[in-house]
Parts: sequence; C-alpha cells; structure tokens
Amino acid sequence: MVWKTPKSDYVNGYKIVELEGPTFEVFDGDRQIGDEFPYSGEAAAYANSLPKCIVQSGRDKP
Repeated sequence: MVWKTPKSDYVNGYKIVELEGPTFEVFDGDRQIGDEFPYSGEAAAYANSLPKCIVQSGRDKP
C-alpha cells in the first residue's frame, strides 16, 4: 500500500479534501461539515450552498 497525501482545495472558504476511494469531504477548520461525497463537484456544490466562511483555518491569518 502506498501512502498518498490528501489533495485539498478551497471553495467558498471551506476546505475540500480528497481521500482514498476517492471520497471528498468538506471541512470548516478541523471540523467536517456534511457527509462524504463520491465526486468533487458534489462537495464543491455543497460548500457553495453554505454561508461564506470568512476565516480559513491556516490561511489568511496574520
């Protein structure tokens, strides 16, 4: 088994992480929001349906 670093992207201020499977999860900081999604587009659509997240964990901090 090969260790794979999860890929991530930000949509509407929420972090979308690709895990094995592939499975996509939406995070607000360290907290998972919603379910696991089979497609990145579904995770992005869900993140866009949420209120805009202003502070992104680990980003945009002084």
